[in-house]
Amino acid sequence: MDDLRLILLLFGAGVILAVYAWTRYQHRSRTPASVSSDSTRRERDSDEPDEEAIEQELARMEQVMSGDATEPAAADSERLLVISVVAPQGGAFAGDALYRGLQNNKLQLDERGIYQRVRIAAGKQEAIFGVANLVKPGIFPADDLRGFSTPGITLFLQLPGPLDPVEAFDDFVHTAERLAVELGGELQDQKQCVITHQSLMQIREGIVEDRFLRRAAS
Repeated sequence: MDDLRLILLLFGAGVILAVYAWTRYQHRSRTPASVSSDSTRRERDSDEPDEEAIEQELARMEQVMSGDATEPAAADSERLLVISVVAPQGGAFAGDALYRGLQNNKLQLDERGIYQRVRIAAGKQEAIFGVANLVKPGIFPADDLRGFSTPGITLFLQLPGPLDPVEAFDDFVHTAERLAVELGGELQDQKQCVITHQSLMQIREGIVEDRFLRRAAS
């Protein structure tokens, strides 16, 4: 087993489970309230991720981490963007410092143990992006982060979402950069390489192009 696969199994699986739960929650929150009771029951029954769904997400995330995922070009394309904030030299972030950083950046802990950027629209909360623990199962303690430590955190953004994609990406990146400064960590991409400003701007250009194509098709 190569190093990438090992890293994926040790850390990526936890993040995938967190992302899976978070994106499922986003999907449910945007489902119209007028669905039938049978549909609601089926949706509730599907809350528990089955093995096939998890395997599909593992394969998808491995493609992303290995850089083999195809860049979206169609107007209805979707992106799953991942940035990790990692402690230097094999260290760890202390829970109290991590808590301060998350609070300073106005990130809220949801019922699944994932921090997220939330906005209020039409009287209801909408999640823009999430922050998971780098170590599986990808969640944070619900009560207190004192005594907790982790080698890193992972921010993930699914596009398109409830917010303008460029605005969401800018907030996503700025939050990751602020957390890296406050925690004394470094930004890493899916290949565990340090993220450069140039690479972020290339991603942003792609998102701008996606937005243009989406608007042109509407």
